[in-house]
Amino acid sequence: MKKGRLYNRQEIEVISKSAIGKTMNDILKEELVSIGDIDNKGGLGQLIEQYLFGIQTNNESEPDFMPAGIELKVTPYKKIKGGKLSAKERLVLNIINYMEEWKNDFRHSHFWMKNNTIQLLWYLWEPNKDFKDFKITHEKLMELVQSEDIKQIENDWNYIVSKIKEGKAHELSEADTMYLGTCTKGVNSSSTREQPFSDIKAMQRAFCFKNSYMTQMVRKIIGDYSDVEKVLKGTNNTFNEYVNNVIEKYKGKTQKELMKEFSIDSKAKNINSMLISRMFNVTSKLADTEEFQKANIIPKTIRIEESGRIKESISFPSFKFNEIIEQEWETCDLREELETTKYMFFVFKKEKGEYVFKGIKLWNMPETDIETSVMEMWKKTYNTILNGNIVRYIKDGKRKTNFVGMSENEVCHVRPHGRDSRDTFKLPVADKLTGATEYTKQCFWINSNYIKGIFEEFN
Repeated sequence: MKKGRLYNRQEIEVISKSAIGKTMNDILKEELVSIGDIDNKGGLGQLIEQYLFGIQTNNESEPDFMPAGIELKVTPYKKIKGGKLSAKERLVLNIINYMEEWKNDFRHSHFWMKNNTIQLLWYLWEPNKDFKDFKITHEKLMELVQSEDIKQIENDWNYIVSKIKEGKAHELSEADTMYLGTCTKGVNSSSTREQPFSDIKAMQRAFCFKNSYMTQMVRKIIGDYSDVEKVLKGTNNTFNEYVNNVIEKYKGKTQKELMKEFSIDSKAKNINSMLISRMFNVTSKLADTEEFQKANIIPKTIRIEESGRIKESISFPSFKFNEIIEQEWETCDLREELETTKYMFFVFKKEKGEYVFKGIKLWNMPETDIETSVMEMWKKTYNTILNGNIVRYIKDGKRKTNFVGMSENEVCHVRPHGRDSRDTFKLPVADKLTGATEYTKQCFWINSNYIKGIFEEFN
């Protein structure tokens, strides 16, 4: 007879290790449970809790195992291009009680009480495979107090709590922080909760370790991590402290001065990207370093002309029409990307004919913009494709579409992203006007005027 929540630490470790190499089918057979009798509404994690550890589904505020004080999490990873490994999803932790979480410090918070020690079980997710055949491959006891990232995780928690104290829980976004995020947790945008310092209802959110953070953990523990370079080498500084030190060291220098300092003699278009890698003393691309990957921060150089004009645009990968109509706004790829991605813009401004490094701008799109302008643009795109109303009219051989243009939305728009008009994706519904069954590749773009507004402080 299993003791469930009463297991001690050693028993939890033994059972976790015994599960390696087993599928859910194997576990059910050992428990003499008929596969046809189980209900998978709670997902694979809850089945493993129930049939491997004897824990019944509950909403306990305490960790799964008491008095051991250990939370159990079952999480998937997958293989991607080139044989690399990636977390399939973020690791969702406990729902945030805005009314209570702010009342204590980090080490006395509900988050810490619930998640300071987590028993992780990883299973390999594979497409076109029954969930009961997914195999548990690795386990690890994750103790936050011993983590090299504990200082940053605490900083992330403090930032989240500061937003609650400011009455801005409704403005929280997963991209606000480095490793510990706040993901939406509810059926849709109507799933809201009260917050203590504002009358505005805030989206229900849970603490989570970001997908990008979990991916690096998967690669460290399960995959090959030998080629990943670190930014923080031989320092006790947090990531933000280190970045600020680097920026202060080089801010105000011209592009030519930086090229001379780093012994770079090149006319390459990506010269500014080369410079920022050298600033951080890394040989790889800055985007490929451990800290930038774990936090899902995208470094991007921005050139501001003397007139204030910005050359660079921000676009997203071209979308497939048939994939768009299979998604819903709450879980669509675009919303997920904007919710979880932070940009670190390295700003070079032209002064007296020379580009000068002016510093950085850390930015992620505000939640209010995502849930208004971006949502409206995405939903119109969805309906345009679903209803076969892509081409509005043809004039002089050129097609005018019903996709959202830059003048129709203050934040974002849709425009072509193919090599030419013959670079197409199939349509799920034939276009009503032309009868076309495929159309030029399109992608979402952030408007240039909106981007310009991000850098007003540099003008």
